[in-house]
Amino acid sequence: MPDLPAMLIVPVDGSDGANAAAGFAGELADRLQVPLNLLFAFPVSPFDVFGVPDDASSQYFDPETFEQLRKEASTVAFDGARKALKGCGAEVSEVFLAGDAATVILQYAAEHPGAMIIMGRRGMSRVKEVLLGSVSQRVLHHATCPVLVVH
Repeated sequence: MPDLPAMLIVPVDGSDGANAAAGFAGELADRLQVPLNLLFAFPVSPFDVFGVPDDASSQYFDPETFEQLRKEASTVAFDGARKALKGCGAEVSEVFLAGDAATVILQYAAEHPGAMIIMGRRGMSRVKEVLLGSVSQRVLHHATCPVLVVH
């Protein structure tokens, strides 16, 4: 039988699925008496988010504006997760990561032996999911630690 996790990692993005995963992880962290790390990943550059600038996205290519977008997105993600934790008694940390979500989640988990990832399933259009795959799919297929996907 595998060891119980020594830490729970919960990627958050402000979605209902991520918040449900945070709520579940909070209860589990309380019962296991382990710390819970909320992770928010955001792309490094506006090109990673918007591709080639157009009229609708050009404002975000200003470094200060892109940084403001990053801060606003992390605030939404962490606020939603905190609400979902509903008085969780476990030690909770908020970690901001820059880069491709699946890649940085996998790297973070690999750097923390005994971790378990708990994440929401993100709904995508069938076409996009077939072409790119979801973050949860990529994490499930490449993680070296246990992964639980909350539906």
